[in-house]
Amino acid sequence: MKYLTLKSVFLWLCIWSLPVLAINTIQIYIGHSWAEKFDAKDLKTAVRFTSEGLKLSGQAAQITFPAPLNQLHNVTFECAKAAWLTEGFSCQSGNLQFSQAELGQQRVQFSIDANTEDEHYDLQLQNLKLDGGTINLAVNLAEQHWDADIDAQNISLSALQKWLPQFLDKHYLDAVNDWQPQGQVSVQARLDGNTLGIVSGIAKWQFTDLGFSNATASQVAENIAMQGEVSLDNSDDTWDFVVSSSLTAGQAYSDPVFVDLSVSPITLSVQGKLETQTNHWTLADIKLSQSEQFSLEALAEVMDNVPTKVEADVTISTLSSFYPTWGKPFMVGTAAANLQVSGQVSSSLSWSDKQYQLTATLDKVNVTDSQQRYNAENLNGELVWTNKETPLDGHLSWQQAKLYAIDIGAGQLHAQTVKNGFKLVEETSIPVLDGELQINQLSLQQQEDKQITWSFDGLLLPISMESLTEALEWPTMHGKLSGVIPHVRYQSHKLTIDGALQVKVFDGTTVIRDLRLTDPLGVLPQLYANIDMNDLDLALLTKTFDVGKITGRVTGEIYNLRLSNWQPVQFDAKLATSKDNPGKRIISQRAVDNLTQVGGGATGMISRSFLRFFDDFSYKRLGLSCHLRNDVCEMAGIEDADQGYYIVKGGGGLPPWIDVIGYTRRVDWADLLERIKAVQNSSGPIIE
Repeated sequence: MKYLTLKSVFLWLCIWSLPVLAINTIQIYIGHSWAEKFDAKDLKTAVRFTSEGLKLSGQAAQITFPAPLNQLHNVTFECAKAAWLTEGFSCQSGNLQFSQAELGQQRVQFSIDANTEDEHYDLQLQNLKLDGGTINLAVNLAEQHWDADIDAQNISLSALQKWLPQFLDKHYLDAVNDWQPQGQVSVQARLDGNTLGIVSGIAKWQFTDLGFSNATASQVAENIAMQGEVSLDNSDDTWDFVVSSSLTAGQAYSDPVFVDLSVSPITLSVQGKLETQTNHWTLADIKLSQSEQFSLEALAEVMDNVPTKVEADVTISTLSSFYPTWGKPFMVGTAAANLQVSGQVSSSLSWSDKQYQLTATLDKVNVTDSQQRYNAENLNGELVWTNKETPLDGHLSWQQAKLYAIDIGAGQLHAQTVKNGFKLVEETSIPVLDGELQINQLSLQQQEDKQITWSFDGLLLPISMESLTEALEWPTMHGKLSGVIPHVRYQSHKLTIDGALQVKVFDGTTVIRDLRLTDPLGVLPQLYANIDMNDLDLALLTKTFDVGKITGRVTGEIYNLRLSNWQPVQFDAKLATSKDNPGKRIISQRAVDNLTQVGGGATGMISRSFLRFFDDFSYKRLGLSCHLRNDVCEMAGIEDADQGYYIVKGGGGLPPWIDVIGYTRRVDWADLLERIKAVQNSSGPIIE
């Protein structure tokens, strides 16, 4: 009987189970038996007739099944209540023991109800162990229909990984193994199908202590608690599905975003369908929300794994909670890297066939830069952006703002966007300190390389120098600041001005040329310029800086100017009496003493000589220059003297005349600034 088949065994059991035979027990031993997709070694079976019915038992050294079960070792089975009828076989209370490579040692309860005549089979397995978890399975098979109920509790994800090679190819298997999943999952599911496959299904799942990490640690999760459910219906190769899930505990990091789900849980639901023949996904209802952060409602279509349409609405009810989690991580290294924000924002996106439009509505939004470079209060309006050829109108208003130390009053902008750009639709005036900035033109464009460029031109209407210097914490100046702002461009983090910026100050004209500003709101902004000053009134200038009275007019220049983080590191500057200035020129005793101090000479000499009886002196020319490099200023005057250089040369009017000579040629920039501050703080010479 070494090569007895299963069919012959079944026939023998049927014959010997006939009640007409007075046999209590039938035992059969099969050394090696095989059939299609089944192989058994050292199979022993016994059929025992008892007063309660038929009792079936058996054992085998090894039974081989198709994957994923493969080989079962040391198999024993027992059915205390078996029935063999003409139409089939049943076992209402069975026990099965075996060992298997992935499952380990198992003791499973089962029941079978097989109706071979109607081809209807019921199978139940209970208490299948999997690394501390349990699996219960109920399967109902009919000729044209089947269904299965699965109840798996506390299944270890690491245990499930052992089975993945049975179902995944190496590419997907390596991807899963790289994520190192940990935790447990419980699943309750029901599947219904026919001879073609699954027709419908419903499942609920719960992950506890879920964790994973990819090789670069850019995607990490720890102690995640997640619940969810899904329902499926298949008709004519089209799957309709509804999925919902919630993450209620643990922490997750997806570079660069970190989320504490215990504080702000996330919920997701998706309703849609999949047309399998065309690989066409229709996601008709997507809802994603996070507590006190945001809510999203969307729909999408995907063809061959490529999105073809997206419609989305996002509401941010508390911007102060949203920005630290979802905004700030993406702003590292930018001017928005560390903000204090509040208010509400709602936005919508419409995208189809690479054409899109984006709208963001601001409601009482406040923005403050932690480095105090800028802030804006009570921002309201509708910001728009599109790459379509059909224009969209937007607007923005604010109650007040500040750029560095410059106060900006309430204002509003009306703009139009089209083809990845926008422009103002009307001229706008914005209050700046006690003056105005008139914007004649403002436009912005996104280039093909995604770089942003913008341009601007306008007028600066008179701002009092008192308010400007007070805001900048400079020495108080008098007069008005106004001028024409020519075409200003910003591209590749660099701001440049086409033409010259003209400013009216100290009753003269200052022209700023070749102005460039790189990374203006970055960590280390750099400013470059060349400046010409024409016919500045010295009386206004010296009154502003309170260094003593000097009359006359001066002309000067500051070339090769470079400011790093708004501090001068390089320039070639000189200031001297205007050549065609025939007016009276006088200099006060205090001004002489202060200029002497700046030039490194001895101070107080006038107050200790007979000249102390004169308050003012006539002068012919004056001038001073500084060549700044490497924090050292190379100083000079209007001409060289026997020792040093002339800062002031007497003459040009009635006596008394006086010369002021500087002796220091090289001076540290910091020391020179200290001298200038000492001059400004000086109350003048003491007359003895």
